[in-house]
Amino acid sequence: MKLLVNLELMKTGYPLIDIKFADRISYYNAFDEYHMKHNLGAMEKLFAGYVNARLDSYLLILEK
Repeated sequence: MKLLVNLELMKTGYPLIDIKFADRISYYNAFDEYHMKHNLGAMEKLFAGYVNARLDSYLLILEK
């Protein structure tokens, strides 16, 4: 599933993300939330946090 997430991010011009092992519970809970309630909020929040962190790291590189 993580490969599909990165493929979709790449297709839309966003950077790839690496979901940390420490966040696996949040990752699985986000899928459960969507499966049970069709609510994408948890998934959006998790992925947005990772994308923003990746973009911030790119900005730090550019500042140097």
